This record gives sequence, structure tokens and C-alpha cells, in this order.
Amino acid sequence: MSHLLSISLGPVQDFIAAARRTADLYAGSQILQELSKHAAQHLASQGATLIFPADKDADGANKILAEVSADPKQLAKDTKMAVQERLKGLWDETISNLPDKHRSLIDRRAEEQLRQFLEFYAAWVPLPNKEAYKEARLQVERLLAGRKALRDFTPTQQNDDGVPKSPLDPSWAAVIDPRKWATASIHLADGSYRPLRIKPTEHLDAIALFKRCYGVLNSDKVVDTRTMARRSWRPEAEPDERYGEDDDHIQEPQPYLAILVADGDRMGELIARQDDPDAHRGLSKTLDDFAKEARKIVPKHRGFMVYSGGDDVLALLPVNQAIACAKDLSEEFRHRVKGTLSAGVAIVHYREPLSISLQNARDAEKAAKNGGRNALAVALHTRGGSPVTVVQPWDELSWDELLEAYQNRQITRGLAHELRDLVQEWQDDMRADYLHKEAQRVLARKEARNLKIPEPTSDIPAYRKALLRFVDQLIIARFLSGLREEEHAGKSA
Repeated sequence: MSHLLSISLGPVQDFIAAARRTADLYAGSQILQELSKHAAQHLASQGATLIFPADKDADGANKILAEVSADPKQLAKDTKMAVQERLKGLWDETISNLPDKHRSLIDRRAEEQLRQFLEFYAAWVPLPNKEAYKEARLQVERLLAGRKALRDFTPTQQNDDGVPKSPLDPSWAAVIDPRKWATASIHLADGSYRPLRIKPTEHLDAIALFKRCYGVLNSDKVVDTRTMARRSWRPEAEPDERYGEDDDHIQEPQPYLAILVADGDRMGELIARQDDPDAHRGLSKTLDDFAKEARKIVPKHRGFMVYSGGDDVLALLPVNQAIACAKDLSEEFRHRVKGTLSAGVAIVHYREPLSISLQNARDAEKAAKNGGRNALAVALHTRGGSPVTVVQPWDELSWDELLEAYQNRQITRGLAHELRDLVQEWQDDMRADYLHKEAQRVLARKEARNLKIPEPTSDIPAYRKALLRFVDQLIIARFLSGLREEEHAGKSA
């Protein structure tokens, strides 16, 4: 009898997000994709018929669904072993590029950490015929969710008494003494060496060290946060132009970049509407095609794709390309998948810790979902300032006019703050139309009379709220314009 086998690999978001540098972030996504792909390839080699993903070579499918004729329990065990072996193989391939001196300094507890790292869950149910597929799929997904809720608490023998914990994952002990790794470098494919830049306080565990080495080995594919900030005013900027500047005190004229997180809406409902394996394979193929197209869209906007798999996208972008790129991704998803996409864009300083910036972007994406889905949320996180977030449905976006006005120097830096003061001082018992006229007077005095502000309503609290939202947009749009500080200073009255 055939069975429906569902497999989930992890960790996902926490593993990818545990990063100090963009190269670490890229390494986490690539390692996870490679392990997931290897699981699908192993299942296919054992005669399984893949459903999700439909293609064994697809990227990004950390959750796998397949129809199998072999013993599902044994096949799951064999697949887990194959993935663990692939993880060990990737580690060996990567670490082999270190000089002998530093390879010998890695503590033996690294092997145990690698063995315990992978989260592998599996569930299976009988599949007597195609007509039973829909119910079988629902049942196997319930079983898998239940299995994932039953956490394993097997103690890891790390022999780590007195050993510092990893700053990226405190559940693991360090496998290196960073004081001995200050000069560590790794051998690149072109014969040169590139430093790992391990700071004296970076007591890295095996997985964090793996990501650091893997990321540096692939540094030619990675764009760091500083270069991405620079691309808003110099689109051709490349990392090698500023290699070695990370710890200097050069002030960037425009120090902000955008992190975009996008996710399909109600994908569970879309999947549930597919009644047979062939329909599911068709949807899987469509999602894989979207992911491939997304990898083309992001570079067109001078961005760097960190992760694209199925309906998920994580990318770094110049601030002045973020809205356009998000719109293109939404249109592509709507056209190709026949669904809607919610996206969050966080505008962050390039020197802000990457883990915090990533969380800001994920919070923005949640705001888009909570705002009704099929929406874009843009969140501004200045250093030392309070976050400002604006959520709008895709068909109601109103950023273009403001961005164009900033880029044409038609808006002063003080306009938003003067409007905010006006609105906050306006009392609830005062007329909304008078508030509207006062706002127009401020715009005229600031030579921005062509800007369209919200029309007055009879509900003064609602109108004040609409104007404050417009003010938030003005504040965010200044950063989205990508203008350098001296360009803003030219008209700052």
C-alpha cells in the first residue's frame, strides 16, 4: 500500500537570522536550502513520487510531501541519515579551506553539535487511492504538526564546563577561543585568502563557525549592508570597493538600507483547495517558478536576494528601490500564483545589529498581514528614534508622489514636523475643514502646495488620524528617497 509521507526540516527562521554579517545570513539560507534539496533528492532516488516540491532540484522546500511505496518509517530514518551526512559533508568541505593551524584549534565538541543541530520531523498515513488524497493530506499534516509540538529534550554532551556560550545561540558552547582566531583567514577558489574577521568576543559554536566560513567562501555573491546603503545614491557600488572599511569611522552620506520580507497570503487555504496530487504538483511548480522570477526581480533593483523559496522572499535593497521592488514582486505573485502577497519593508541603519534589523523587517511583514493582508507595510527605524510604520493595501499605495517631490527638492525636512505639531495641537471640538485649510497653508508656506493631503471629514478624530498617517508617510518618504544628507541640507528650512 502507498503512504503519504510528510517531512519537515529545521530550524528555519532562527537559524537563518542568527547572523552578525550579511555573509552569515546568506550562508544560513543556502545551507538550509542545500539540506532540504538533498532530502528531496534522496526520497526521489528511493522511488518516492514527490508532490511538494514537485522538482527534486527545487530550492527552498524545507517541508516535503511525497507518495511512497516503501516502508515510510524506514524511509524517513534513511532520509534523516542522508541529510545528516550531507550536513557533515558540507562542514568538511568548508572547514577544509582553513589553514591546518586553525582547523586544529576547533574543539571536538563541534562534531556533537553538528550531530544534534538538525531538526527532522516526519509523519505518514496510508493512501489507498487518489480519491483519499485530500483527507490523507489533512491527516498527515495534523500528525506532523503534533510531532513538531513534541520537542525532544535529549541532553547534548558538550563537555563545556567553564566554556563560554555562543553569542548567536546560547544553547551551544563555543568550539573556538576567538583570541586565537584574530588572524584567521580562509582559502578562496581563486587562490587568495580572505579574513574571517572573528572578534575577540565571538565565541562561536560549530554552526556559527560553519556559517562564517561558508559565507566568507561565497563572499563574491554577497552584498553587505554598507554597500547596500551606498547603492541608493551610487547604484554601481560593489563590496570590493569598500573592503576593509567595516570598523572605520567614515560617515556614510546616506546610511540606511531596506530589508524586505514577503510572504503569500492564506497559502494554507490555497493548498487545501487542491484535491489531488497532480494539482498540488502544479501549484508547487508555480511557486517554484515565482521563486525563480523573484531572484531576477531583486537584482534588477540593485538588491541582494538572501532567500527565495516558494512564497517566501527575504532581500536587502537600496532604500530608493524598495517600494518598486516590492510592487514588482506583488504583481508577479498575483499574475503567476493567482494569489496575494503581503510584504514588510524595514528601513534600517547599516550599522544596526543585523539580527535586530531582520526582526524589524519581519515585524513589518506581520503588520501587513494584520492590516488585512494583500498589503505593504513600511517601517522606519532610525537610530535613537521611535519606529514609524505605514500600512497600505497594494491598490491604495501612495508613495510615488511623495518620493518624486523629495527627489525634486519640493519638500523641506521640517514640513512633516510642522504638520505633526499642527495636528496634535488641534482640539477635538474644532472644525476639520479649518484644520484642512491650516494644513494647506503650511504646505503653501513650505512651497509644497501641490501635495495632496487627505480631504476633511465630519469626524475630527478620524481626520486627525488620517493627517497623522500622512505625516508618517512624509517622514518615511524622506528616507525612501535615498537622498544624501547634504542634499536634504540644501533645503531644510
